[in-house]
Amino acid sequence: MPRPGRFQWIITVLIACGQLTADSPPVNPPADESDNLKAVFIYNFTRYITWPAETQTTDFTIGVLGDSKIIFPLQQLAAKKRVGDQPIAIHLFKRPQELIPCHILFISASEQHRITDIINLLAKKTVLTIGDTPGYGEHGVMINFFLQSDQIKFELNPASLERSGLKASSQLQKLARIIP
Repeated sequence: MPRPGRFQWIITVLIACGQLTADSPPVNPPADESDNLKAVFIYNFTRYITWPAETQTTDFTIGVLGDSKIIFPLQQLAAKKRVGDQPIAIHLFKRPQELIPCHILFISASEQHRITDIINLLAKKTVLTIGDTPGYGEHGVMINFFLQSDQIKFELNPASLERSGLKASSQLQKLARIIP
């Protein structure tokens, strides 16, 4: 373990070289394995959800609202994958007021205190909402991840999907726990 003096010297060198600043996050902090797996799920959901033709723009847009490390594995996927013929664009939003039209919006746990307002803001928009927080599905989030026996599973809110004009395939519905 380095001595405190040596640690301070390393930090000083990193700051001097511009590699570390007080107001910038690490370039790519490691996401845990569950975030990587959720990002793959999110990408795969694009194969089982149908968006109206008028929403097919130049980019397939995935947004992340709030503080979540899932942004990093999503960015890595976007660099390598496409949704049909569309390149994937990833956007991070700190507040609901910053939202731009998205195909998918991942709502992080940090937004739990305003989940009802977010769902109301997105009402009748063709945005697939996804979360990973207990109770999000009951509040209207369309797909919500949960843990069961140390495995990531997901629940589906068909009423919210229908209101938004999105359609989930029967295959996706069979894999999900359905929220009545």
